[in-house]
Amino acid sequence: MNDTSDSTRLWLVRLGKNGEYEAAAQDRNELTLGFGIKEDISHLTDREMLIEKMAEVFPDRKPNTHRNFAAQVNQFVNMAQVGDLVVTPFKTTSTISIGRFSGPYKQGPDGNPVRPVEWLKTDLPRDTFRQDLLYSFGAFMTVCEISRNNALERVKTVLATGADPGDVSAPKVTGKQNGGVSQDTEEASDQPIDLTQIARDQIEKRIASSFAGHDFTTLVAAILRAQGYQTRVSPPGADNGVDIVAGSGPLGLESPRVVVQVKSGSQTVDQPTLQGLIGSTQDTQADHGLIVSWGGYTSAVRRRVNELYFRVRLWGRDELVDNLLANYERLPEDIRAELPLKRTWTLVLEESEDLS
Repeated sequence: MNDTSDSTRLWLVRLGKNGEYEAAAQDRNELTLGFGIKEDISHLTDREMLIEKMAEVFPDRKPNTHRNFAAQVNQFVNMAQVGDLVVTPFKTTSTISIGRFSGPYKQGPDGNPVRPVEWLKTDLPRDTFRQDLLYSFGAFMTVCEISRNNALERVKTVLATGADPGDVSAPKVTGKQNGGVSQDTEEASDQPIDLTQIARDQIEKRIASSFAGHDFTTLVAAILRAQGYQTRVSPPGADNGVDIVAGSGPLGLESPRVVVQVKSGSQTVDQPTLQGLIGSTQDTQADHGLIVSWGGYTSAVRRRVNELYFRVRLWGRDELVDNLLANYERLPEDIRAELPLKRTWTLVLEESEDLS
């Protein structure tokens, strides 16, 4: 990793409400913004000029919205400097990537604002970071600066070691050198946060700590039983690629019949593992295969999701938590005691910044 100067800043950039700009970020090493902009805006060099543009693009929105949108576009186009670090949550993989702005603003192929990025670490599990940084990364803003809790130095440490040391900094001083916030900057810690994502982060941390190794396999089997399957779990140790067999009907002999391979911990499932499950599905005359991987999947495996849709399903953290929450009340009492959850009502905030 190249050294960064004292004036380096850390930015959060999201890639569309539904992750629509994530493919370009991965394939072309570009961060793409929207906000209704489909023209060159290199002549709009400050926030005031961009407020006028936002009023033109969104004539029915309130002045506060115009100022908010303009601040975010200004940060992306004018304020973030080449060499600044950027944190980008990926919706499609539920991971976080860290990069460095490697070039100035340019107009993208579809007219959108684009910034070149050099990716330094990709596909980091969200629990790589401590909860206070995840709060900052959970801001609703599409673009904002991350400066609180010694965030910049901690992200540098993640780049160097793969681990977030937590905030062990001295008392903060203001100023650009340590990420001081100007009137043109939207700071993550001052913005509403995505409470749903924060809650899921906490649930994931509890699952990782309480259901490691074979206990994770037991949790997956419990979810399948709650969905109506009869299951048999292989004992700890060598399983020849089959951790769980599951079938429908009173004896578990009816279709759909599923062969399941479970990977806990940080191990990433690769192509040979996937091919092994496909072979196990054929050998056992099962109808389908399921891989549950807490550590996720390589990009080569993820590219085969549609190809294998009717044969193999891939559960990562998101899919596991989705299925757990959907069947929580039907899980065994001992599992619910280890993972105590309750429903909480919260106000749904307007995600207007996600127009990008």
